[in-house]
Amino acid sequence: MKRFVRFPWRVYWRFFFYQLIAFNILFVAIISVLDVRYRMAPFVYNEALLNFFLFSVIVVAVTSYRFARPIHRVILKALRISSKRTYGNLVDPNQEEDLLDDELDDISELDVALNHIHRKMKKRKAQYLQAVEESQAFMSAVAEGLVSVSLDEKILYFNSQFAAQFLSPDQMNAPVLRLKDAIRTPDVLEGFANSIKAGKVQRFTVKLNTLVDNTPRYFAVSVNPIRNAKTKEIYGVVGIFHDITELKKVEQIRIDFVGNASHELRTPLTSIKGYVDTLKEDVKTGQIQQAGKFLDIVSRNIDRLMDLVNDLLSLSTLESHAELKLEQIHPLQISEHIVAELAVLAAEKNISIRVIGEVPPFMADAHKVEQVLRNLVSNAIKFIPNGKSVQIRWEGDNKDAVILRVIDDGPGIPEEHLDRLFERFYRIDKGRTRDAGGTGLGLAIVKHIMQSHGGTVAVKSAPGQGCEFICTFPIK
Repeated sequence: MKRFVRFPWRVYWRFFFYQLIAFNILFVAIISVLDVRYRMAPFVYNEALLNFFLFSVIVVAVTSYRFARPIHRVILKALRISSKRTYGNLVDPNQEEDLLDDELDDISELDVALNHIHRKMKKRKAQYLQAVEESQAFMSAVAEGLVSVSLDEKILYFNSQFAAQFLSPDQMNAPVLRLKDAIRTPDVLEGFANSIKAGKVQRFTVKLNTLVDNTPRYFAVSVNPIRNAKTKEIYGVVGIFHDITELKKVEQIRIDFVGNASHELRTPLTSIKGYVDTLKEDVKTGQIQQAGKFLDIVSRNIDRLMDLVNDLLSLSTLESHAELKLEQIHPLQISEHIVAELAVLAAEKNISIRVIGEVPPFMADAHKVEQVLRNLVSNAIKFIPNGKSVQIRWEGDNKDAVILRVIDDGPGIPEEHLDRLFERFYRIDKGRTRDAGGTGLGLAIVKHIMQSHGGTVAVKSAPGQGCEFICTFPIK
């Protein structure tokens, strides 16, 4: 609805009456002096007074209008500057921003001042809008969730990350939204309340349910009070929610790795120390009948330690993103080489190994492809029963990739173990794996080698249905 600015009639009429009274008093004084000196006839005296009064009314009306009209225009300009809206039907919306540029009058200084104020306000408004847009773009770009809360814990502002994690569509459109409506965890509410009460930064770690994947995630929360620049009084707080779930996972992996590696190293070292101490005592007493047996056990444990150290070094090299030595490899030649290398191990358990498929040569690191094939085939030989078979199958995938499948007809792997099968030191049956001589790192090495080639590795298995490992090498 438009707001109409009326003509300043109060100013007009005040100026009108002041002029009318002043002019007529002055005229009466002049004509009284003339009447005393020249003895004017009464009808001439009265007619002169009447004529001047009528004439003064016209003159005063014109001069009052001329005085009030620029004031009216200045009022219109001031109102337009203050709200950037068009008032009434006296201002054309398409006219210039500076209303009085073409009609300078007696109050031109005031008009110039208003124009100067108008230009400064436009400039500052443009700067403010630009700053707001940059701030909003920055807040939306940061990975952390940000939320601004008033002293009564009403949410004043939130960025897109915070909304995606904690707010439903209905909450985002709510006219009034409180922090407890978005997050109901007591630790978070207490942290915000303490920051408001104490006026100090509050930092804490909390586990929260989010709307992203409906799974609990860990957040490092920092709550900072906002103060008035002049009075230093707190008028709100800003909360920053930094998602540290991945860091927690990495930390847990590191803890598990250290624990598992320590355990894997301690087991053979304990065995070696025990047998060496026993052998030392036997040598002192001259009882060396068991020396050969003890040395064989020590030798096997040393081999196990060397295998473990070599696998750890391989993992470290792969994780440091060492450059691949790409060359053209022939899959069947590599397969035959690995089969010949593992023939003795397979013969001990009467396990047959077959190589199937014909694919063209492709670019890859030959040593690492051999390592993938060796780990997968040796694992199959170790963990399937005697008399079973292992199949190495090579397939082409529309000239975009080469697929390696290592298939056995063993007991298979339960489904609950498949997701963690490629983790370091993860074992389905720890005792059986150690007895078979495994380090628990073979499949982790396979995974890293495939990732370094830009490929993938997957497993298909079910109890009693054997196991199939699928490695996909992209053709480069």
